[in-house]
Amino acid sequence: MADPKCIGRYQILQTIGHGGMGIVYLAEDPLLKRRVAIKVVRVAGNARQQAMLRFRREAEISAQLNHPNLVTIYDVGVEEDVGPFLAMEYVEGKSLAKHIKEKDLDPESAVRVLIQAGRALRAAHRQAIVHRDVKPENILLSEEGRAKLMDFGIARSMGHMSSNPEQPLEPPPLDEGIQGGYAQTLALRLTVTGDFLGSPAYAPPEVLKGGEGTPASDRYSFAATAFELLTGQLPHPGGGLTEIIIHILQEPIALPPEMAPRLGTVFQRALASDPDDRYTTLPEFMEELIDALPGPASMRARLFAALGQDDDGSSVSTARFRIPESLTKDWEEDRDKAKTAPSSRESQPLKIALAEDPVESYLASRKPAAEFQPEGTDWASIFKWVAFVFVLLQLFWWLAPSLSKVQIKP
Repeated sequence: MADPKCIGRYQILQTIGHGGMGIVYLAEDPLLKRRVAIKVVRVAGNARQQAMLRFRREAEISAQLNHPNLVTIYDVGVEEDVGPFLAMEYVEGKSLAKHIKEKDLDPESAVRVLIQAGRALRAAHRQAIVHRDVKPENILLSEEGRAKLMDFGIARSMGHMSSNPEQPLEPPPLDEGIQGGYAQTLALRLTVTGDFLGSPAYAPPEVLKGGEGTPASDRYSFAATAFELLTGQLPHPGGGLTEIIIHILQEPIALPPEMAPRLGTVFQRALASDPDDRYTTLPEFMEELIDALPGPASMRARLFAALGQDDDGSSVSTARFRIPESLTKDWEEDRDKAKTAPSSRESQPLKIALAEDPVESYLASRKPAAEFQPEGTDWASIFKWVAFVFVLLQLFWWLAPSLSKVQIKP
């Protein structure tokens, strides 16, 4: 089917993405002279109405949050020949899913993306909004390095969950002895009916069992995204949806053998089956994640500084920021060495700077002015002068009689 020339007032330029039920177009808004991304869902009947409800909800949430790390929604509507559409901010870049596939992000860049996406998710939670579909496909990274969380189409307000027309899948009661059979049944229902709202591979056990999404379940999905971003694999692997669901319900996360032990401990807590055992806030998880990262201490220092600053440059006071342990250890060793040095001065507190201050560097490079110290008595010089005077007096004493006999003639 050929691409439409227009959707609403938007002029279609080209196709930039395909999905299971929809297409994303690059378009231009002729009124505001800006490029936008148009998401279209090609469905009919009741599904068409549900898609429109999702688009409207996403637009409402975008208007409520208005966060720099969220994709902004501009417009929603229905085009008769196309279906429901959503006009949103065009982000020139790639999703985290593509970056994971291409393995083109180093650990520091990956964590910086997580810091930004975490800010957007925290902003939603502060407004009592649960995303319910956090995954690499829904986090975009622009070419300028800004992360954008998107797709709040199945999000819910925690104050109005029961009134939402879209109810989560309600599976039969779970018998601990037949989890495998339950998981297979659940997987079949998910793949055939599409009743599940979200992505099972990133969903926590309580949501797979039919529970409603909560901030704790969002944090689980965020941690699963972080795990895949840093390791290139899912925390619960499997050859298909059924195997993944069984693994989530029955097994602990699969840690890569090369993963640092401290980092593995962080992910085991963040992806715990019981929500009460997980980190209670995103900053707490990110702080522990950064602290456990292998690599140079300077990298962790830069990431801690980024975590401690919001997009507007203000401090984020909700996290317990600290100097990484390795930096503290190095500082303590330097301090102990300074104490044993005979002419050492008292150690100064460690200062972490992201960029070199030219004035500070100049002052640090200057040699301290020599302090005035009174000189001791130079007895050798005094003895030389006394001896010299004594010799002169002796000469005068010897020559005095001869000089007195000399007569000066007129």
